[in-house]
Amino acid sequence: MKASKVIAAAIAGTTFMTLYSYYMAKKEKQQFVEPELLNELIDRSENLPDIQNKKEHPAGWVIHYALGAAFVVAYWLLWRRSLHSPGIAKGLLIGAGSGLVGILSWKIMFAISNNPPHNNRYKYYRQLFFAHLIFSTLALYGYKLPDYVKRAAPNLQM
Repeated sequence: MKASKVIAAAIAGTTFMTLYSYYMAKKEKQQFVEPELLNELIDRSENLPDIQNKKEHPAGWVIHYALGAAFVVAYWLLWRRSLHSPGIAKGLLIGAGSGLVGILSWKIMFAISNNPPHNNRYKYYRQLFFAHLIFSTLALYGYKLPDYVKRAAPNLQM
């Protein structure tokens, strides 16, 4: 496993997942954007520092992208040990599992917060499930991206 592949996959998957969350947030007129929700949870916590700008503060964004990288590493372990050749169908299956893990994680975070952010939870969890399908698919192609670039430009070091 190369760090460049994990980083490319995490950036691709997390970025497109977040763009989908922005789209759905605007469409549903709800707060669905994960980094912003993370910042709200941090800001509303009694034990963590206040966050003034919840949309742009780096804490939520760093956590969100770091979790994307952690999911990619987990995918890599699954592919290496049991799935062998990742493809769209397997990527979507893993994405569905990731969506369920994501939903459970957010339910726990909202439950343990004394003052969780407000949104329509059913709609949020539904969009989060689909966002993870997008994440897994784009992470798969993001993981393969350095190989494609290397084949297209063999003199480029990656």
